[in-house]
Amino acid sequence: MENVKGETLGLVLAELRRIRRELQRLEDLLMEESSELSEDEIDILLKEARDESIEWLKLEGLPKQVKS
Repeated sequence: MENVKGETLGLVLAELRRIRRELQRLEDLLMEESSELSEDEIDILLKEARDESIEWLKLEGLPKQVKS
């Protein structure tokens, strides 16, 4: 039973590390592209990026827009 808990904990920690890397990558992208944003706007965006209650979707998972 402890082995199962340990494996589960290991999987959760690995996923948390992956999520942290993804957030850092997104934060880097935001900072590079946001030269026209004010400091307040950047702070709001960073808070939203870290808010766990927001369900973020990957762009790759959205349907592609058909050009007319």
